[in-house]
Amino acid sequence: MPIFDTHVYLESYPLPGVNQNAEQVAQVMANRGISNAVLFSQRALQVDPLSGNHILKAMIEPYPALFGAVVAHTSRIEASVQAIRDILGSKRFVGTLLVGKDIGHPLHPILSDEILIACRRYQKPIFLLTPNAACVEVGLSLAKAYSMHRFVFLGMGGQDWQNAIAAAHQATNILLETSGVLDMAKLPAAIEAIGAHRILFGSGAPYHDPVATLGLLAEAGVTANNLQRILFSNATKLFALSE
Repeated sequence: MPIFDTHVYLESYPLPGVNQNAEQVAQVMANRGISNAVLFSQRALQVDPLSGNHILKAMIEPYPALFGAVVAHTSRIEASVQAIRDILGSKRFVGTLLVGKDIGHPLHPILSDEILIACRRYQKPIFLLTPNAACVEVGLSLAKAYSMHRFVFLGMGGQDWQNAIAAAHQATNILLETSGVLDMAKLPAAIEAIGAHRILFGSGAPYHDPVATLGLLAEAGVTANNLQRILFSNATKLFALSE
């Protein structure tokens, strides 16, 4: 069964030789049985969204199984909007990761406005880091305010995964991604509440081994049909890749 990992980071991993370039990512994917991945630039997250996103674009070009997401930073709005205009029209870039000043802290809705407006013309999903309930709450408010966008909650709320499921139940333009806490109860609960068609497989690699999240799916007793959706077909549909 093909597997589409929607949450992988490129560059800046503390161990040398791990996810520093697209070739290393592709090798790790092959070793884990993963067929496709969406990459987020750590350089864009931590240093400069303009140069980081352009470097990511160049790195994934020779690898058709790899896709990118533009990282847009609310503390670097001008550079982020320029990166969106330069890159998001590419078929190899499937969405935008919107981040704030401090990773793990809620986004500032007003500062997010200009970036979300810039993304509107591309009709590609917005990724949000949701490691806790506070980030989930702001993500829900953004999903309600910007109903033209689809929002992917990376990390599914962490320990507060019940909050993420409740948010997705309230706003149908929210999808949940499987990384975060390894709690066997969260996936059956999410499937029951919002359906398997709104859940995406993601690992948070290389900080988390994809095998761990795959094991969580196996132990959760997900049906074969729902497993195929979560692991692959939901991503290809969301990113309009089946065309």
